[in-house]
Amino acid sequence: MKPAKAVALSAVVSSVMVLGLGGVVADDGGPANGFDTHLSEKPADGYHANDLIGNAVMSTTEDEEIGSISDLIIDQDGSIVAVVVGVGGFLGIGEKDVALSWDSVELARDADDDETVFRVDADEDTLDNAPEYEDAGTF
Repeated sequence: MKPAKAVALSAVVSSVMVLGLGGVVADDGGPANGFDTHLSEKPADGYHANDLIGNAVMSTTEDEEIGSISDLIIDQDGSIVAVVVGVGGFLGIGEKDVALSWDSVELARDADDDETVFRVDADEDTLDNAPEYEDAGTF
């Protein structure tokens, strides 16, 4: 086969394959990319990252503030897997970061039902002695 015919045949086969795949993805009647591309508002049970970051974390064992959420760890599916909590120190000096599993964080409403309260089953000493979370910095 001559090179020009091979290139032309390859282009036709590739186009048919791409068009065929596109048809399969769009066959379900939904968007061609398989997901909705926007929201008009957050879901009723959803949170903005700003709703979480900066909030105090309270101990369930001693009912005291033991740190504050400084970051979120999110997996490739977009689910929160852990919160990074700054603990210890004074006014940010000497503070260290500890990552707590999202499943270990209890979300509740405060007594006035005004704000979400974040609680963990640990005290300040436990988190002060926990291993420091080191951000690998990879994306």
